[in-house]
Amino acid sequence: MTPPYRIRESRIWAQARADYLSGLSAEAVCRRHDLGLSAFRRRARKYGWRRSDQVEPPPGEIDLSLYEDIDLDELARTARLRFIEAVEGGRASDARRWRALADDLTREARAFDADFFRGMSREEVEASLEGMRREIDEEDEALLGPPPED
Repeated sequence: MTPPYRIRESRIWAQARADYLSGLSAEAVCRRHDLGLSAFRRRARKYGWRRSDQVEPPPGEIDLSLYEDIDLDELARTARLRFIEAVEGGRASDARRWRALADDLTREARAFDADFFRGMSREEVEASLEGMRREIDEEDEALLGPPPED
C-alpha cells in the first residue's frame, strides 16, 4: 500500500524553502519538515528555488541559527543509527566513521551537561530537566494544540 497523500501548509513550505536556500540538502529539508522528496523537487523547480540565484554571504557572516534547535544528544543518536545502518549494509569503513562520530558527539554532550549542571545535586538536576521538559511540552501544546487522546 502506498503512503497517504500529504498536504502541507504553506508555512511549512516557506520554512522548507528557507532551509534549502540557506544550505541544507533537499533530503535533509524533507526529513526535517516531513515532506516527500519528489514533491519538494517539483515545487523547487516550479518556483525557482535555486541556490545559485542566492547572494553568497561574506565569510564569517553565515547565519547558523538554522541549527539552534538541534542538540548534541540528537546528533549522537542519529550517528548511532547511521552506524547500525552501515554495519547491517556491510560497509565497514562507513560504520567505523559513524561510530567515531557518535562517540565524539556523546563525549561532547556529556561534557556540556557536566559543565551546565556543575555544583547541582542529582535531585536538582532531575528537577531542572523536568522543568525544561514541561516548558517544551507547554510550548508544543501552545503551538500544536493538545496531544490526541489514546
